[in-house]
Amino acid sequence: MRIAAVVALALVLALGGVAAVLASRIDGVAMPQLNAEDEPQRANTGDAVYLFVGADSGIERAPTDVQSSTPEGQARADALVLVRLGDDGTASAVSLPRDLLSTNGYFGSIALALLDGPEVLMQSVCSTTGVAVDRYVSIDGAGFVDAIDALGGIEVDIEYPLRDAAAELTVDTAGTQQVDGVTALGLVRSRHAEQFVDGAWVAVSEDAGARQRALWSARVLDGVRSALSDADAASLASAVWSSSASLSLGGGLHPFELGRLARAELDIRELPAEKIGDGRALKMTEQSTSTLLEAGFRTDCALE
Repeated sequence: MRIAAVVALALVLALGGVAAVLASRIDGVAMPQLNAEDEPQRANTGDAVYLFVGADSGIERAPTDVQSSTPEGQARADALVLVRLGDDGTASAVSLPRDLLSTNGYFGSIALALLDGPEVLMQSVCSTTGVAVDRYVSIDGAGFVDAIDALGGIEVDIEYPLRDAAAELTVDTAGTQQVDGVTALGLVRSRHAEQFVDGAWVAVSEDAGARQRALWSARVLDGVRSALSDADAASLASAVWSSSASLSLGGGLHPFELGRLARAELDIRELPAEKIGDGRALKMTEQSTSTLLEAGFRTDCALE
């Protein structure tokens, strides 16, 4: 989701030389202490692990939406994507379901952990998945839309025509196509979509909708990465300026690292998880951990 725009904006800041001018518009995020004893070993691996977050602030919701209001100054995580950049140029992305149950001392999903701040969210990711985060990047809904539009849209492959009124999503045709910021945001927010299959609109189940939502986060991220490689200087400058006030960064800005990430081809995966009872809550399984390991992530993170 807006996660995709985050990579774009951070890269523009780093390579465009405008970080100092925009610094006052970007929120700094303190990084938690994770795996303190093992940190020197982690640094020697050459890998960098990013957590890209799409926050729900800046999104207008219907009064009937159970999340229609967000406490002032706080936000939930509408989308979360872990990205690993290897020193060999490889890169992998794993979408985390927002309903994944946190295991860092309180009951709730990792999406709700952001209500207590980015540091608590990163701690939740550590304790729940075992992955330590080196860099944190988040953007809200308005900034996400502006960034996508400034880049001229992104290219995505859509299997079936889609519609979801709650997410303000309408896609009339299937196939590879250019979508604007509103459509990209709708793709990653959609939970109750309908697909046009064999001449009829078919509702996507609650569980399938949640999985699609998580996977679209990584796909849109890859779409922005691709758009960056084709964007001209004016489009890049417009993207970063229009959305910089919606951006939060933690772990520093690393120009060469971000340049490598923009050029890398993402290996995209969805984190499998097991449903708990009849609700939306999900929990990690051995398959979840295996997926992270196959994507090159370490899963030995522990809180201080």
